[in-house]
Amino acid sequence: MTEENLQTPASEKLASVQARFGAALLDAALLVVTLVIGWVIWSLYTWQTGQSPAKRILKQVVVDAKTGERFTWAKMALREFAVKGLAGQLLSGATSGITFVIDSLFVFRSDRRTVHDLIVGSKVIQL
Repeated sequence: MTEENLQTPASEKLASVQARFGAALLDAALLVVTLVIGWVIWSLYTWQTGQSPAKRILKQVVVDAKTGERFTWAKMALREFAVKGLAGQLLSGATSGITFVIDSLFVFRSDRRTVHDLIVGSKVIQL
């Protein structure tokens, strides 16, 4: 068994590096196109299924790294708003973007978990 098979049950397929970056870019584009407020409202709805708007479109789901259960609305709010949003943006601004780059590069690990995934105990799977 490979390391990836040990970390991911057979019924789950980790989202690829390209899929993760695609979702990040699509979320950014949707944020602009919907003038932020539309994205926020859409996010509040999609978080209940463990997804962001882009993850919903691209059929990706945020799940608990240990149990494989979909993230709840509260866990998604913590992940997206508190960790990625507030803390991530503050640290990125304070370090001239270095922490953003480091967080992004973590997606190349074998488990494809970024720093914010490690903090909240999540991973992203492809449906």
